[in-house]
Amino acid sequence: MYLSKIMIKGAACRNPYEIHRILWNLFPSDADAQRDYLFRVERMGQQQAEILLQSQRKPECATRDASLLATREYVPRLRSGQRLRFMVIGNPVKTILDESGRLNRQGEVKKCRVPLIRDEEWRQWLERKLAGCAELETLIAEKRLPMNFRKAKERRVGKIQPVRFQGVLKVENEAALMDLIENGIGPAKGFGCGMLSLARA
Repeated sequence: MYLSKIMIKGAACRNPYEIHRILWNLFPSDADAQRDYLFRVERMGQQQAEILLQSQRKPECATRDASLLATREYVPRLRSGQRLRFMVIGNPVKTILDESGRLNRQGEVKKCRVPLIRDEEWRQWLERKLAGCAELETLIAEKRLPMNFRKAKERRVGKIQPVRFQGVLKVENEAALMDLIENGIGPAKGFGCGMLSLARA
């Protein structure tokens, strides 16, 4: 894997969906490629945003909207029982049936994702995501500003309520935790959620 620091400039830096689209263009063209990267907005202003990018492929070029500031290989060394500090921006949600009873194409009541709003719900959500990988030792969860996004092609707008989770965890299963690092935690990865960062405790 690789960790890269990217600077995105212009109005796109205020739309997480556009950030995702711009990051995709940093990789060599491959019609069969799936999204194999995660990212997190580290700093954001009106005209630029600093992005931390974790990817399976090495980003190779800059574009008009994005500058590649630095890249290095990233190979986490994990062992069972190891205590590590962690940080992840998550999108803790639950799925409920549509309250107005709207139906999908199969004639079933639609399902909707709604944000979890209580501290204890956030902790339980993260514990479920880490189950079989790591045990939470300490946790600080902090609600962040909502992220609004626009998908121009679909003429759709949306909002995500991210939460910053940080604390200390203990590794239980190195391979399972590595899989979580590579694939991210929870929904909204295309909007900058789910990238799990680890450091020595």
